[in-house]
Amino acid sequence: MNELTWTSGSMTTIDLSNDLSLSESFLNNSTETNVSNTNSSLLAIPAFGDVELDLSLIERFRSNSRVNDVAFFCLIAAYCVLIIFGTIGNSLVVYVVARQPAMRTARNVFVVNLAISDLLLCLITMPLTLMEIRSYTWPLGNSPVSCKMVGSLQAVSIFVSTLSITAIALDRYQLIVYPTKKSFQLTGALLALAGIWTLGVVLALPLFIVRTLQHHDIPIPNSPITSVDYCLEEWPNERGRSLYSIGSILIQYALPIITVSVAHARICNKLQVRMASMSHQQQQSTRQPPSVTNGQQTPNDSSARAVAREEKLRKTNTLLVAIAIIFTICWLPMNTFNVVVDTWNVFGDDTETMLIVYAVCHMVGMSSACANPLLYGWLNDNFRKEFHKIGTSFIAKAMKTKANTTSNANRPELPSVHVASKRLEATSGVAEKDGQKQSIVTQCPQATGATTAVTMLPSPTGVSHYRTEVTVVTHLVAEPPASVHRVNEINAAVSQEQHL
Repeated sequence: MNELTWTSGSMTTIDLSNDLSLSESFLNNSTETNVSNTNSSLLAIPAFGDVELDLSLIERFRSNSRVNDVAFFCLIAAYCVLIIFGTIGNSLVVYVVARQPAMRTARNVFVVNLAISDLLLCLITMPLTLMEIRSYTWPLGNSPVSCKMVGSLQAVSIFVSTLSITAIALDRYQLIVYPTKKSFQLTGALLALAGIWTLGVVLALPLFIVRTLQHHDIPIPNSPITSVDYCLEEWPNERGRSLYSIGSILIQYALPIITVSVAHARICNKLQVRMASMSHQQQQSTRQPPSVTNGQQTPNDSSARAVAREEKLRKTNTLLVAIAIIFTICWLPMNTFNVVVDTWNVFGDDTETMLIVYAVCHMVGMSSACANPLLYGWLNDNFRKEFHKIGTSFIAKAMKTKANTTSNANRPELPSVHVASKRLEATSGVAEKDGQKQSIVTQCPQATGATTAVTMLPSPTGVSHYRTEVTVVTHLVAEPPASVHRVNEINAAVSQEQHL
């Protein structure tokens, strides 16, 4: 174990393998400071006074890396995949509800709230966790507020996400099991969301209180390091830390699992009873003599509807079971890791292994941010239809842009014929040549100084057709004669297709 000892009247032993890598004992101004390591020899540096420093410890602070480069690269790749997919999926859920007024229901308000909390997990919690895994010291500078806000904000997003899942399960339970009772309206749903966020902030408040930033000046010789900052959790006692850990596990994991599982089990049972009752009623109706009226259902129609209802019930039950199982699997490793680390020192001095295991458990928990848009969005018929519309529209626009670009690149450049004259007389008409009608243009009066531009362009209807555009630019004329107005009328009608 890495230990830190000073000889100025007292001795403090600190496990440097944990986040509490330094303490003020190492940073004391005493002229006799010993940093011992059982795995390496001591290095005497006369330039720093009568000081013996562990060379490996100095190198550790110089590199400021708690995991090796290969492991950290793998962690970056895995976190980036989760961040990208989670951000896209949850952003689509929010966009669909904001885009379609019909989707702004009380039910979907909870789904949007879950998507927002999952976006916080993707955009804030994951990057900051990756940053803290990499660095020994606090990388955001000497800012106590950032130290407190980073930890508490991560806790808020996790609490809100799990509480939102619980609220969705309870809302569906009330809607299906007790359909006659008054359900949440939009205003009530918004008030419930305010309560969820308030509870999330309250649950994360202890972290905001105990997280403190420690700044230390350490003029390490032969090193550019002059100071370090640490963001630490300073609990009054270990009992307080243990109680908060146990309470967090109960509120963030155990209670939601029990609530979601019980609610979904009751929903499945209620749906099965309801479907059985409807099937019995249909069987009774089919036993009656068939009527000759067109409105009478045939036995085949009743059987088809029964099969459709059973299929829908099966899909609903599968979805409800999947929600409970995925939530349990996603958050089980993280909570198990916290209990094991807080109870037993299973990793000893192997800090790197502990951090890698923590990162894997954390990524499994964060994968819920990618699964939730699928469970609550894509598997919902209304959301899936809107997703399909968005995807179809995006693909159509992309193909149209590509087609326009290709058409412009392949279009032949035809010369423009500019005819300048003082007086031009033109009349438009249709002539027939070789059995085909063609547009013809003859001269007509035009104001003095006018210029006529005749351009042959490919027609958008086919490569063998062309259209003629005639543009007349008239120079300044005090009072243009009536013939000019006639030319303008011709120009407005002459942009039409002609077959060459």
